[in-house]
Amino acid sequence: MSRESYSGGWLLMYEYEFVKVNTKSSNRHYYDVVGNYAKSGWRLHQVFNNHQALEGACVELIFEREIIE
Repeated sequence: MSRESYSGGWLLMYEYEFVKVNTKSSNRHYYDVVGNYAKSGWRLHQVFNNHQALEGACVELIFEREIIE
């Protein structure tokens, strides 16, 4: 695992993936994207509503996983 030591213990390193999802037509696609990323070891970190999302068209999903070397 990629860990850097510091005086308080170990520092974990993470990588992030940003995915835009169209939510206007169906939430099913949203659920499928989250499920597929989870199967690959990613964790849903945040859902970001950008300016287009105000119209119900798009959200950005931010996924996180620990970097393992």
